[in-house]
Amino acid sequence: MKKTLIALVLATGIALVAVPADTGVGGMLGDPTGVSVLLENRVALAAAWSIDDYLHLHADLWLVRDPFVEPLNWYLGLGGKVLLLGDRGGRDNDALVLGARVPVGLQWYVAPRLELFAEIAPGMTILPDTGLDVDGGIGLRFHF
Repeated sequence: MKKTLIALVLATGIALVAVPADTGVGGMLGDPTGVSVLLENRVALAAAWSIDDYLHLHADLWLVRDPFVEPLNWYLGLGGKVLLLGDRGGRDNDALVLGARVPVGLQWYVAPRLELFAEIAPGMTILPDTGLDVDGGIGLRFHF
């Protein structure tokens, strides 16, 4: 037990050193609903899941982030997403969906380390079929 605890503390310390200085971690509600991470106000990552065998992962690079109306900033990015679908919608088990997305959003720092955000991300599925879709939601991230 003691060795496991020491290994866990060391792994956590190494992970914290590897994380960029301005990292926001929190959650989002919408489609998808899950965990959100923002690295240095430029790279947004998310992981979402549901009880009916669904996993959604996406990564976005913000190309533009500028003031909108004080105290709001707006951003525009480009990203990709991966969806693992169980047997939802008549698809085969573990169907893989790949797509691209263009997130557009607003962020507001309600406190120096607390960020509220809202975004909409029109996108396109590329594999296994081509089609248009939209992701979007609101969320909260704490920066450390």
